[in-house]
Amino acid sequence: MTASRRAISAHPLLPLSLTALIALGGCTTGDDAPATDTSAATAPIVMRTPVNRGTYGMAAATRWALSSDRKNIIAVVDPAGVEAEPVPNAFFVGMEGNGFQVQVDSVWDVAPSPDWSAIAYGRAYNLSHGESPLIPDEMWVSLSRVTGVDTATLRAASFPSSGMSYSRAVSRPAVIHVPRDPRAAGAADSARPRMFTVGPGWRVRWTSDGSTVAVGATPQRVQDNEPSPSYAALDPKTGALHGSLPAGAKLVTADWKTGPTIDVSIPVDMNAAPNIQVGSAGSELIVESARGIITLRPLASTSGAQPITVGPGIALAATATGRFILALAPRQKAGQYDQPVELVVYTVTR
Repeated sequence: MTASRRAISAHPLLPLSLTALIALGGCTTGDDAPATDTSAATAPIVMRTPVNRGTYGMAAATRWALSSDRKNIIAVVDPAGVEAEPVPNAFFVGMEGNGFQVQVDSVWDVAPSPDWSAIAYGRAYNLSHGESPLIPDEMWVSLSRVTGVDTATLRAASFPSSGMSYSRAVSRPAVIHVPRDPRAAGAADSARPRMFTVGPGWRVRWTSDGSTVAVGATPQRVQDNEPSPSYAALDPKTGALHGSLPAGAKLVTADWKTGPTIDVSIPVDMNAAPNIQVGSAGSELIVESARGIITLRPLASTSGAQPITVGPGIALAATATGRFILALAPRQKAGQYDQPVELVVYTVTR
């Protein structure tokens, strides 16, 4: 974002505040994707979802984690600015067991609960006013309308988010409770993010028993990878916030794997990648990346299965049966100075 532009990334009409895309079973809901019933389909269906629908900054780190049974995946795009200042992230979560998936932009951090029944994240809001040393009152008022939080609280909870221009950022913890049956009546509404008080949420963690979300205090330096100096305790069911974690609480993190850095100046070999084996005994498949195309191909010993052309790119990870395939793919509608590739998830329904 250039210094000459005025922006409130919390405004619903701007790129960094795109509405979360929530897909439940065979249906997709959201402002940018009409519902589609695929229950009658017999041929494999492949859906491509960008992990990040916002900016990639000057460079963007990528990472992902799988649950212990490999049935769930979470992927993150973590951009940074010119001087490594914080830029909001984006994430995607997909679950094989119930078909639940969600993509969310404009977050500072994200963490699945230990049993993957909930997803906690810190919602990111950015305010900038070019070279002006102050954020005008009307921008705070606009953010107050978006969040439902009074301007005094927003100002007190804000922190610097750029070393090159005057900008302020706000974090707001949120939790998505994954429905057991995404096809049940009211499941889409119950799965929508529940937003809590502003303030902590720069970093988010879970306690080992999954009962508490640890929400991190604002960073002490204007750096994208800056840790939180302390954590408060948020009850994900009631929203009660306590200034410190329970005695003896142990924080857990997902088993993150580091992926390629997406940078316009760093070329990525998109011709091939190591094969990934998925499926169970008697129905094993290989996620193959060759000549820039990803194919879900049966092993020689597997009978009756046909290869499935997934899409362009190279596969980085896949869930247990290959329903969700994380990949680097050529970026659609890339501008002159945009990174040529993007992190996507291919959802394969067979």
